[in-house]
Amino acid sequence: MITDKDELTRRTMAELIKLIEKRSYDPGERLPSERELSERFQVGRGVVREVLSVLEGLRFLERRRNSGIYLNVAPERISLEALSLFSALGVSLSVEKLSEALEVRRIIELQGVLLASQRRTDEDLHTLASIIQRFEEAIAHGTERIEMLDYEFHMAIFRATQNMVLTQLVHPFYLMSESRRQLFFSDKTRCIASNEHHKEILGAIVKQDSVLAQEIMSQHIGRVELLCSMPGQPSSQ
Repeated sequence: MITDKDELTRRTMAELIKLIEKRSYDPGERLPSERELSERFQVGRGVVREVLSVLEGLRFLERRRNSGIYLNVAPERISLEALSLFSALGVSLSVEKLSEALEVRRIIELQGVLLASQRRTDEDLHTLASIIQRFEEAIAHGTERIEMLDYEFHMAIFRATQNMVLTQLVHPFYLMSESRRQLFFSDKTRCIASNEHHKEILGAIVKQDSVLAQEIMSQHIGRVELLCSMPGQPSSQ
């Protein structure tokens, strides 16, 4: 259960991240003090400390004893989960960051479907086929949320790799794109086209044709990338 304190912490964290983005702090630059942040956001210093602890754990910033609060001097050290958290808090990622995330997702998806083709079990195939059937029913009757079924399908492919680290690695990219995926799948034509691709991907996995599976997955993701380049369109599948 989310308490009032939890909500206050979430709101304060979102406001701090937005402040940092708006102010365009450079890596390693000093941020306002706990007292200044407390006054700016009109919350107790205990709330500020909790927010800073979370962001420090994600390596987004660091607190230096007797010195202050600093943005991480090395952006590449920031935890991937930080980007997922920002998205969950309603903090928009930059167009550049979204583009980079989609590029990395493509790399991971292609490797994932290759390994899934080689390692899938009968149970994996049954799971994928079941999701495709539920996807069709959801398109026709609205029985389930399409974006969640799409997520389930792709994650089932990663589970079929039998590599839990790979599955854990891709998960944050789906968290990052949740709101945009809802927008993407609000269009029935896109839903139908996506599930047709899913059927083709499953067919390649069944035949253990990793080359064909990668080719279809590349087309599947490429279609989303093309949509992203069009003004006013959702920026992720």
